[in-house]
Amino acid sequence: MHPLGIWTAGVLIGLRTLRQEPLLGLKRLVLPVSYWRSREFAYAWQQLRLRPGARVLDLGSPKDLAVMLARHRGFEVIATDILPEAISLSRRYASAQARDGQSPGRVHSEIQDGRSLTYGDASFDAAYSVSVLEHIPDRGDAAAIRELIRVVRPGGLVVATVPYDREYRETFVEGPVYERKPTGSEPIFFERHYDRTALAERLLGSELAEVVDVSFWGEGVVRMESLLDRLGPLGVPLSPLQAFFSTLSLRQVEPNGSGREHPMAAFFTLRRR
Repeated sequence: MHPLGIWTAGVLIGLRTLRQEPLLGLKRLVLPVSYWRSREFAYAWQQLRLRPGARVLDLGSPKDLAVMLARHRGFEVIATDILPEAISLSRRYASAQARDGQSPGRVHSEIQDGRSLTYGDASFDAAYSVSVLEHIPDRGDAAAIRELIRVVRPGGLVVATVPYDREYRETFVEGPVYERKPTGSEPIFFERHYDRTALAERLLGSELAEVVDVSFWGEGVVRMESLLDRLGPLGVPLSPLQAFFSTLSLRQVEPNGSGREHPMAAFFTLRRR
C-alpha cells in the first residue's frame, strides 16, 4: 500500500462516517491522513501480509488504521488503548461504518495497558503499534514489546514505528500527559527519540523474536514537517494534502544521516520464534 493509497482509505472513512457521525466524518475529510501517519500506516499495511480473517492486535495506534485493515484486508482487529476516551472514539468510528464487533472484517475496541496485557500467550496472528512505544515512561516500552511478542503466535509478526534521532533524547512537558497527571511542579515524561543503541537494547533485543526488518525514515534538504508546523492554523487548508507532501519528502535514510539527510523515525518488524 502506497501512502496515497492510505490517503484514499482515509477519505473513504470520512465519507462512510458522515451519515452517522457528521463531525467525525468532516474531520477525517479535512485530514484523511497526517504527514507521518501516511508513511507509517503504509509500512504496517505492507508488513502485515496475512490471510483475511487473521486476528490482529493494535496497541494504542491511531484507530483509523484499525478500520482500514478490517475493511480492506478482512482482519479481525482488537484495537486497544490505555485511555477510555480513545476507546470511545474508536468505537464511534467503527460503529459509524458498521465495523464494530468481534469477527473478521470488524474492530473490537477495549482498554488495555500495553505493559501488562490480559490476553493469553499466542492469542493473535500479529500485532502492531504505531507511534506509541516512545510515550510509555521508564522501561515501559521494553515491557510493551515483550508483551506484544508474548501474545502473538510463534511465527507471528510485531510491527512498530518510533521516533529516531542520531542521539537518544527524552522530552518532558508541564501538565498531564495521556493517563499521567503531574504531582507538584515536576514535569511529566512525554516521549523519547531512540538512537541505534537504545533501539537495539530496548526494542530489538528480545531472545523470543528475530528482527525481520528495520528501516530508518526522514527528510532531505526540504524540512517539510517543520514548514507545516510553522504555518500553524494557516496550514489548515493544506491538511488534505499532507499525504502528498509525505510522498514527496519522506524517504529511507541512513541511521546516522549522510549529507543533508535527517533521520527522524525507525520502522521495524519482529517475528516471534
